[in-house]
Amino acid sequence: MERSAIEVKEHQPQLISSVDPYVYKTLKSIEGTMITVETTKGSLRGTLQTVMPDHIVVQINETPFFVRIQQIVWVFPN
Repeated sequence: MERSAIEVKEHQPQLISSVDPYVYKTLKSIEGTMITVETTKGSLRGTLQTVMPDHIVVQINETPFFVRIQQIVWVFPN
């Protein structure tokens, strides 16, 4: 017995991600600058290298740190 495409799709994992367009737009406006970012695990200070809808990349001493936007508490441009 063949299953329909809808039945098969219902039983597969689906990615659900929330994007805050205001936070994303604000972070994009300060991309390339020095920032301090407070996360749920502590703070980082470095250059905001990349902004994506779900994460940012903060470069500290040539080392990239990938931070999920959902884990950000606040950001302060230096």
